[in-house]
Amino acid sequence: MDNLQNKLIKNFKEKGLAEYPLEWLGNYRLDAINAAESLGVPDLSNEDWRFTSLKEFIKKDFSFFDGKAETYNKPKLPEHIKSIDGYFVYMHNGQLVSDSDYPFSLTRLNDSFEDLKVKEILLNEVSSKNKDFFYELSCAFIDDGFFLKLEGSNRLDKPIVIINSFDSDVDSKFVNTRNIFYFEESSSAEIIEYSVSESVNEFFLNKTSIVYVDQNARVEHLLVEDGNKNSFIFSNLKIVQGRDSHFTTNSILSGGQLIRNNVHPILNGEGCFSNILGLYLSSEDQLMDNYMFVEHLKPHCESTQLYKGLLNDESRGVFHGRILVHKEAQKTNAYQTNRNLLLSDKAQVDTKPQLEIYADDVKCSHGATIGQIDKEALHYLQARGINKDKAMLMLIKAFTDEVCEPMESEVLLEAFHNIVNDWFVKSELLEPENQE
Repeated sequence: MDNLQNKLIKNFKEKGLAEYPLEWLGNYRLDAINAAESLGVPDLSNEDWRFTSLKEFIKKDFSFFDGKAETYNKPKLPEHIKSIDGYFVYMHNGQLVSDSDYPFSLTRLNDSFEDLKVKEILLNEVSSKNKDFFYELSCAFIDDGFFLKLEGSNRLDKPIVIINSFDSDVDSKFVNTRNIFYFEESSSAEIIEYSVSESVNEFFLNKTSIVYVDQNARVEHLLVEDGNKNSFIFSNLKIVQGRDSHFTTNSILSGGQLIRNNVHPILNGEGCFSNILGLYLSSEDQLMDNYMFVEHLKPHCESTQLYKGLLNDESRGVFHGRILVHKEAQKTNAYQTNRNLLLSDKAQVDTKPQLEIYADDVKCSHGATIGQIDKEALHYLQARGINKDKAMLMLIKAFTDEVCEPMESEVLLEAFHNIVNDWFVKSELLEPENQE
């Protein structure tokens, strides 16, 4: 039987995806499938994948999902998500199903290929770095997803809340989706992306988001993967920043059997700031692989990375953080921190911080820690009359809360705390009545 790579390439050819009325798009897809075939599914000999084996994954029998959402019922959401006062955008099985009016432009991606800005974004990529098999696969099968544009100087009064739901129609399927965000000069927005799955069966989600943050624009982003623990999720988030722009992204990962979370900020304008935050919450036999690639192209920019892992049972975590400072990017400040807390003797984590610097006037640092609950701190709290379970919870919450401290949006901060508390309850670290 063909492995997954060969099967998907065969699906591409059978669907005739390179044969498209827009010649540039057909060529784009064809170049991408050729690149994917050349690269191949990464194995442990690939330095960027040295801690995550896909040997069993490529034996899976996933086939390309090209169904349409004929009927759609809004998914059941936690109260702390559905009660948010925001502009709700609904995606179902990788396809845009919202039909509301918004104070921003929102169209299906496959209805936007004739838009010159979409063509420019896809064809004129700022960086050729950090392209692996799954990114090229996303380009080859590009069709579903959306194009969201916020006009210049427009500052949204409430967050965009994107709900990604999946049902049994995608069981044993490969779902490919691409979202493009374009925030014009001096615009401002907050985004919450929340993924939920009604199915308990296996599926393969390959998702890519490209975020363009133009000159002097400000965007704060919260991504939550809280879906099916039998799913395989490969996520690419690429951010291109213009001069004096500010971008913050915070990821909370709790769903998925295997998650590959690839975040690639490209600081492409002087004076821009990028804040990359994340919390991976793993249990049972989950594997969460985080690959951060922060690329400084221009001078006088600053980036910070803070990723934390909370690992229970027999789960595994990976953090590979890379900072690349190009020769032109003088006066760069770049900081990277990874901290991990193991709640079980059988949980494990691999961490690899990495600096690659070609400029000579920079301030860069990195650090990583792996440990268990601090026994001295635990004893200190118990000596003051706090029982052991509550004392442990206080230390764990202090550990997770640091990840959200750089965030400015009160709405996103509240969502962060509610989502993490919800995981504490599900993991039996916190009683439901004690969530406050």
